[in-house]
Amino acid sequence: MKVFIQTAITLFLLQSITCGAAQAQKIIPGHSLIIALPGKTLLAQDRDLLKEIQPGGVLLLGNNISNRQQTLNLVAAIKRTVSGKAFSGALPLIYVDQEGGRVNRLRLDNAPSASSLGAEGSEGKIRDTAIAYARAARERGIEVVIAPVLDLKVPGSRAIGDRAFSDDPEIAWLFGKRFMDGILQEGLLPVVKHFPGHGAAIEDSHVQLAHLNLTGQALEDTLLPFKNAVDATVPAVLVGHIACPALDPEFPDTPATLSRAMVTGILREQWGYDGFIMTDDMNMKAVKGALEDLVVRSLRAGCDAVIICEHNPALLRKIVRTIALEAENDPQFLDMLRQSRQRLDRFSSRIFPVDIQPEAATAVATQTPRQPGSGQETIIQHKVAAGDTLSKLAVRYGTTTETIRQYNNKNSDVIGIGETLHIPGN
Repeated sequence: MKVFIQTAITLFLLQSITCGAAQAQKIIPGHSLIIALPGKTLLAQDRDLLKEIQPGGVLLLGNNISNRQQTLNLVAAIKRTVSGKAFSGALPLIYVDQEGGRVNRLRLDNAPSASSLGAEGSEGKIRDTAIAYARAARERGIEVVIAPVLDLKVPGSRAIGDRAFSDDPEIAWLFGKRFMDGILQEGLLPVVKHFPGHGAAIEDSHVQLAHLNLTGQALEDTLLPFKNAVDATVPAVLVGHIACPALDPEFPDTPATLSRAMVTGILREQWGYDGFIMTDDMNMKAVKGALEDLVVRSLRAGCDAVIICEHNPALLRKIVRTIALEAENDPQFLDMLRQSRQRLDRFSSRIFPVDIQPEAATAVATQTPRQPGSGQETIIQHKVAAGDTLSKLAVRYGTTTETIRQYNNKNSDVIGIGETLHIPGN
């Protein structure tokens, strides 16, 4: 069976689709998946799986994270296994859920919930909290933070509750926007969730299908934070396992993750969103059926990537095979994968390419004064840390990126963690 799966995948990888006028682009079925791994280190069988299916993303869960250095080592190993290089922005992208409160995957000591931040009402504190989360993620090699929650805070909600900023849609969006700003400021990408809105659903989609039984103004209020996020060109949207009869009257019990009416009809066509769309975890009990079929249905609905948190190598291989065979038999589905690949490329291109080194340490800068002639000039020896970019260093030390490149004989802006840069300053 494994030989057959690998053969099907290999045959499919030989297909290429023209992207633009002259560039041929291969569509890899695994790029449609964001998977999880079982532990804090990468074992031989994990490497084999990653090499074979080539996922577009890896979601780090609590069982993958103990401290900064361990996580950085794991991320570097994942990147090198799949792409041969440990650059941020190279596939697979590394994701983490870091909302704060009860969703604190990075195990930070200070991680207030969205509800407590919303109660304080300080936009500055919300942004600063997101900056702190993003810095902690960046120091661990993580590139994408699956937050903020844009659901409304509704009494009785089992899944959301204190994960939401406010019950007021305008305030929920304002605070969510400040959180997004903090993530983006640190060079990471935020993902808003859970479209079309989980707050007003009584059921918890972790254990059963959630229903958003709203119409009229109440439904518009629930959708407003997501519509505003789309208008603000948010990098990515996560859709939830939430059925909404008013948005998909033909299939009233179909969750958004499987609903073409909601994903393509509303997000893509009505709202004009051409960013990256991913599903919530497809192992949640809200969705039922063969996982490989659910994945294909999600992709056909218009999602670009499907999250699968259960680590089941045999099933993951079967899913990749199913995607490949589906694309071989259906040119329309193949074209959808091509469009998703283009969106994935645009999404990943927003991440600045920094080399992720497992031996990375905290940045160290020393100053060596010298007299070049007319005035006193300082040459700063800066040891590159995770998240450093030439543009950020230029601002910090009062110079330009071009000058830094010249002093370090660089032809591009790519820098590596642990690398020592010589930066002139006055």
